[in-house]
Amino acid sequence: MSISSTLPGNGSGTVNNTADRAHQAIDRVTESAAPAIGRAVDAAHRTVDKAASAAAPAAQWMTDNSRQIANRSSEMAEVAGTYVRAHPITTVAGALVLGWFFAKLLR
Repeated sequence: MSISSTLPGNGSGTVNNTADRAHQAIDRVTESAAPAIGRAVDAAHRTVDKAASAAAPAAQWMTDNSRQIANRSSEMAEVAGTYVRAHPITTVAGALVLGWFFAKLLR
């Protein structure tokens, strides 16, 4: 159903003219905004590409070295466990001193 079919008499011509002018104004705004929107989209794509290319080497390094890092942390945990088993009193005393120190520091 069109606008002109819902209005009686001469009012439909005025409504149609106003609607046409509104459509033309919208078209002009759209045409003038399109280049700016295109530039913004291009800039956003470039930013994403830069971020991805900057993150790729770090991701590759993590992939290459993840097993080595996991093995090293397991070795360190084993060394710490061995020390605790060999020196339980020293370990507990050290933990108490550190706990007291951090409690005083955080007050």
